[in-house]
Amino acid sequence: MIYLKSEQHYIDRYDLRTIEECLSWYWRLREGFEEKRSSKEFKEYSKEKFDKEVHKVASYTVNVIKGERYRNKAKTIQGWIDDDTKTQNKYDKATPPDGIRCKSCFSKTKVTSIDLIHSYEEDSQVLFMFECIKCKKKEVFYEDGSEWHYEDPKCPDCDKNLISRSKHSKEKLITNYSCSNCSYKHKDIYDFKKSRIEREAREAKDKKLLTEYRDEFCLNDSNGPDYLHSLDGFIELGREWREREKKEKDPVYQKAKQLKKIKAAQLKDLLQKAMEYKGFQDLQFGKPEIGKYIIIDFSVNDIEDERREYDSCNILKRLIRNELEDTNWRLMTEGISYRLGILTGRLKAFEKEDDLIALVKTSK
Repeated sequence: MIYLKSEQHYIDRYDLRTIEECLSWYWRLREGFEEKRSSKEFKEYSKEKFDKEVHKVASYTVNVIKGERYRNKAKTIQGWIDDDTKTQNKYDKATPPDGIRCKSCFSKTKVTSIDLIHSYEEDSQVLFMFECIKCKKKEVFYEDGSEWHYEDPKCPDCDKNLISRSKHSKEKLITNYSCSNCSYKHKDIYDFKKSRIEREAREAKDKKLLTEYRDEFCLNDSNGPDYLHSLDGFIELGREWREREKKEKDPVYQKAKQLKKIKAAQLKDLLQKAMEYKGFQDLQFGKPEIGKYIIIDFSVNDIEDERREYDSCNILKRLIRNELEDTNWRLMTEGISYRLGILTGRLKAFEKEDDLIALVKTSK
């Protein structure tokens, strides 16, 4: 028994399924559009324009499918080969049990056939048919030497064992079933000729599909990688568009878009004017720390002699927060430090879209 086939067999098998899936999706989509042909959306379309639009939409879906089929092709085919290799090895390496003699005449027997039952399951087992050299009676044993027993089919009416009689001709196998307990009878006919014709017709159809559509729907290692790269880029672009549409409807995103991205020099002018109005002078910026974010140290003098430390810190903190509320800059969480009328702190700039959205959420 041959379980392990040539590599081309598995490639054809996979490509055939790809072709069938692509054609199925294409015609299902076309039929769906045809049902809506008279709708208001398509009523003004000419036949040529309608066909062109339908083909474009259907082809887009098919292109995604054939790309995903190629993505999984090598792994799937290798899985099939591994499974069949395991099955073939089990069959090839099976050894018949020793010392099997005929039950009737106790003569020696010989193996006439080997079968693998449940071949693609974990509990697959090898069966050996032995034939008596003298009286020709047959017996079946598993590889471990235990005997296989045929179980008569059950009557569907009374659940008793059915009696079966078979008649084999060149073209047909006819099996008559009858129940000794009730009137149930059934005839099972297996038509070898019909089965062969159907198999040959199916194989011819499969061959035709592969010949006509393999180049169109089945990618290979020459054109597949570049196609996948382009497809993934297109899919990612579509995802970004959808995310953008979703964001455009989000009020938080809209508010983040409206934040003013101001330069460090503009920041100093903005804060200096507001600070001088509240009695703070000589605003100084330190050397900026540039990493994931831009962070700038600042210092300013409180010129209000009667103002105490607590009030000075809180007034400056509120002033900075109010002035920076509509910008991409924020006072850092450690707040304001005070020593002898000198107030210091750090300002942080946000530039990336996600950071600005998070900033609005935090402020909210």
